[in-house]
Amino acid sequence: MIAEIILKKLREQLSREEEILFKKWLSENDENFLTYKRLKELHRNNVLLPNSKDINPQEAWKLISTEIQKNRPTKNNRFLYNSLFRYAAVFVSLIGCFFIYKSLNTQNVIETQIDPTAVILERGNGEIQVLSQQGEYSIVADNGNILGRKDDGVVDYSLNQVVEDDDFELEYNTVRVPNGKTFKIVLSDGTAVNLNSGSSLKYPVKFIKGKNREVSLIGEAFFDVRKNEHSPFIVTTGKMDVRVLGTKFNVTSYPEDTNQITVLVEGSVRLYEAGETYNEDDSTLLSPGYKADWNTTYKQMVVNKVNTELYTGWIEGKLAMKKMKFSNIIQRLQRHYNVKINNDYEALNERFFTATFETETMREVLETFKIETSFEYEIIGDSIHIYKQLNNDKK
Repeated sequence: MIAEIILKKLREQLSREEEILFKKWLSENDENFLTYKRLKELHRNNVLLPNSKDINPQEAWKLISTEIQKNRPTKNNRFLYNSLFRYAAVFVSLIGCFFIYKSLNTQNVIETQIDPTAVILERGNGEIQVLSQQGEYSIVADNGNILGRKDDGVVDYSLNQVVEDDDFELEYNTVRVPNGKTFKIVLSDGTAVNLNSGSSLKYPVKFIKGKNREVSLIGEAFFDVRKNEHSPFIVTTGKMDVRVLGTKFNVTSYPEDTNQITVLVEGSVRLYEAGETYNEDDSTLLSPGYKADWNTTYKQMVVNKVNTELYTGWIEGKLAMKKMKFSNIIQRLQRHYNVKINNDYEALNERFFTATFETETMREVLETFKIETSFEYEIIGDSIHIYKQLNNDKK
């Protein structure tokens, strides 16, 4: 049950398998992310968290309904009133409304609404900051020290000094990129990371000298790693770890993907299953120009030589697909264009396509696919409905 996993996450009691499930749930949509953020705030404010089996959702809902009704909306608080009801419903569906009832008496829990289309920076202390594509400003720690700089479309931590104290407690930040956008991060060691749509990266504000440089990825990213033979750079996805000293490579590992894909552009990388202790003999060495597909179900690796530009073109705004199933293409279109696609034409899902798009609109993309396989579609706002072409007498 996801409720139990969330509670264990708040108490830092997750197993490796549960951590993978939690990350998958967290990345499914913005609502999950905001829900967990609010629960974490309650936990930080010392609100007693019961075991999920002790929660009675029906009884809790009575409590919160009564509490909210006492504060019926006025002209000045209608927005807050509606927000409470909306997020109360989300909490109830997960673990009952016990937490909400408590949170009504915790003044620090009320949060500012966050634009779901914004790039988000989550600080180690739980603070949330919206990162605009334009503009320049500093990212400042609680003690007033500058952690990094935000420039146009980039967060740069490279001014931070490498820490030499082995007992130094690392502070982690997380950048979350919504569908339809990309973003770049420069880590404290000078490593550059381009994040694709619908992705997030968790990373330390500073690295410790002589220790592994570890980051966690959900989604897709291109890494240009600053070489350091004494501090291996490790990307973990919850499915596979990618270990490098200094190189350029692309990793794709969205929660809905069966395969994790690693494409090497320069240098060399070693791949091994996440959670396992690194052993060179048990890892897979990847050479430049090759792609490694790790099947997470069967735990099998397939390595092939590829044109790397097909997998890295997204950095320049390209959307390239080679012999890809339409069902997988739909997922990429949804992330790239920030749309929702409902396909009722099941046979179309099994068709394979090869195409590259750069500046085309969503409608132009669909018209291109129609040339090869005829179908109908409707676009209403950011929602698209695809269906099989009907005969004139059935329309």
